[in-house]
Amino acid sequence: MPQVNKMDAANYDQKRFDELKGEVSKLLQGIGYKIDEITFVPVSAYVGDNVAKKSDKMPWYTGPTLIEVLDQQIKEPAKPLDKPLRLPIQDAYSITGVGTVPVGRVETGVMKINDKIIFMPSGAIGDVKSIEIHHQQLPQAIPGDNVGFNVRGVDKSQIKKGDVVGHPDSPPSVVSEFTAQIIVLNHPTVVTAGYTPVFHAHTAAVACTIEEIIAKIDPKTGQVVQEKPDFIKTGDAARIKVKPLKPFVIEKQSDFPQMARFAIRDMGMTVAAGIVLDVVKTK
Repeated sequence: MPQVNKMDAANYDQKRFDELKGEVSKLLQGIGYKIDEITFVPVSAYVGDNVAKKSDKMPWYTGPTLIEVLDQQIKEPAKPLDKPLRLPIQDAYSITGVGTVPVGRVETGVMKINDKIIFMPSGAIGDVKSIEIHHQQLPQAIPGDNVGFNVRGVDKSQIKKGDVVGHPDSPPSVVSEFTAQIIVLNHPTVVTAGYTPVFHAHTAAVACTIEEIIAKIDPKTGQVVQEKPDFIKTGDAARIKVKPLKPFVIEKQSDFPQMARFAIRDMGMTVAAGIVLDVVKTK
């Protein structure tokens, strides 16, 4: 659903809108989109034309407003309620009269009051005594909920940003090694085996060494272009083997896609992004 913004700067000219619509349509068709299923909306976000209310300055446009298109076309994805609990920790507090209160967002599964939970990678186990969103008490937290929850049996000092909460019968995966597929977005030179940048996944940030570049691949097809290349550079996609320098919770794409994505940062910029294909769990 493309929007053509800043129509006020073009004096709400239909001809200019049609020109841009044609250019964007060619681009979208080229990458596989069906143009007849796409709604183009001329808007002026600054003025508010065709954002929430129909504009009287573009009588030539009779379609829906931007908000109407969002309501009509964007379907809420199914929540992964049936998967094991995964809740990355953003922070933890010690509140007088309440106790230890970690905060974070549920990615998968359900956390209920009185649940026994485990914090990984530390392995600390506690009991959920209450769950809140904006000071409103809840009986449970489901995917997408940003919650604070009071946990008994675990001290604030045992919890840190990057930990992941699960249930003891299906704890989050702490990995000693993982295989990933990445695309190099922006690196000033080349990436080789031995490179140790910081991997950012969910709320964790852990230095990891790229131990091996398994293969360079075609990003469109996934086919191997070159086995065991000496290096990869900006624009290249590759499968790599990675070793974290400290305990790191991350999951593979086939099990928990919400917990398998990561960005690689170094030198103050994002140099690559990727997904985890397989993991070797720490024993």
